[in-house]
Amino acid sequence: MVNIIMTSLPIFVCGVLSVLLGLNILCKWDRPRFCLLLFMLTATLLYIGHFTFFNHIKSAIPVTDSIYSFCNPAVFPMFYIYTEEMAIKYPSRRRQLLYLLPAFLCGTSVALLYLLMDDKQTTLFIDHFIYGNDFVSLEGICWWQVIAHFTVRIVFALEIPPVLILGWRHITYYNQMVENYYSNTEGKTLSFICQLLSIFAIAAIVSFICNFIGRNYFTESIWLTSIPSVAFSAILLLIGHYGLSQRFSINDIEEEEEDMPVEPYTPLPLNANDGLANEIRRLMEEERLYLQPNLKINDLAMRLNTNRNYIYNAINGKMGISFSEFVNQKRIEYAVQLMEKNPDMYLTEIAHKSGFSSDSSFYRNFKIIMGCTPSEYQKNRGEQSLPAPCINKNL
Repeated sequence: MVNIIMTSLPIFVCGVLSVLLGLNILCKWDRPRFCLLLFMLTATLLYIGHFTFFNHIKSAIPVTDSIYSFCNPAVFPMFYIYTEEMAIKYPSRRRQLLYLLPAFLCGTSVALLYLLMDDKQTTLFIDHFIYGNDFVSLEGICWWQVIAHFTVRIVFALEIPPVLILGWRHITYYNQMVENYYSNTEGKTLSFICQLLSIFAIAAIVSFICNFIGRNYFTESIWLTSIPSVAFSAILLLIGHYGLSQRFSINDIEEEEEDMPVEPYTPLPLNANDGLANEIRRLMEEERLYLQPNLKINDLAMRLNTNRNYIYNAINGKMGISFSEFVNQKRIEYAVQLMEKNPDMYLTEIAHKSGFSSDSSFYRNFKIIMGCTPSEYQKNRGEQSLPAPCINKNL
């Protein structure tokens, strides 16, 4: 009974998340979330294969093992496709299908070989290789089935590095784009996917070791079965939670770009960035635009009647920081002034008056820029031990 519960746990987690994602998509179509749904469905089928194996349902193994041979090398490409949909402008749908081609070939090969095997050969293969990890005594079509299964393991291992490296690169570029477009990046960045990719890296190593050792090794103890079951269930739960809670992706940036008037991009004259940087500083000081919680680089471009790319180059090139860093440093400067003039003012009110959309964003940026928390600053105000502000001098 315990074995059934533990081996069905990932199926239950994936199934519930698939239903929630499906209902979410029915309410509002979202392609990244649809790709995450496909990932969860693939993972569900994968763990059905695990369930069949660990509970010794041998009659179903030819079917579930064929499905497993597709799903095992497909889960990482499926997650990578989800990453592309979240972070890349106009991803190639044809190329995404090619990502799944190795998994399709693996699953098809295993299925065809099972169809070519008679009952005696199937039983021999399941008993000797699937449960015994013995392939030396096998021959003929059973031997080719062994080759197909080893190919599945090799394909799975070869997919891991590019998925992790390219996925990390896409998310890093996307986060930089968000920081250069928006002053308030909370809920817009995809840092959680980087964290998931880190977890995936560990999970991938564990999965590779498990594939290399053979699943039959874990049937010897319910505790050995429980460890990967609980671990992967937790990872899948995190993926589903973040996927359902994420409300911003590259599609939202594209929609805002479409609403902006199209302006040809031409290089500014030499040293023109200096003048534009000064204009940006002047506008910020005189009109305090940084107090707008949802200030975007487009707003600054329209206010100065110039191209967004010029604003981007002036801030990044001359000040050496992103747009969000520039605005948030201005907000922290203003917050410090409020704290000095109004020592009894609540920090929540200071955060709101300084243009921050949330207390957490205020605390995080204050700690980064000032080197201490707002409460520590208030407590140590006027003392010599007070940390010196870390505000960029170019501002």
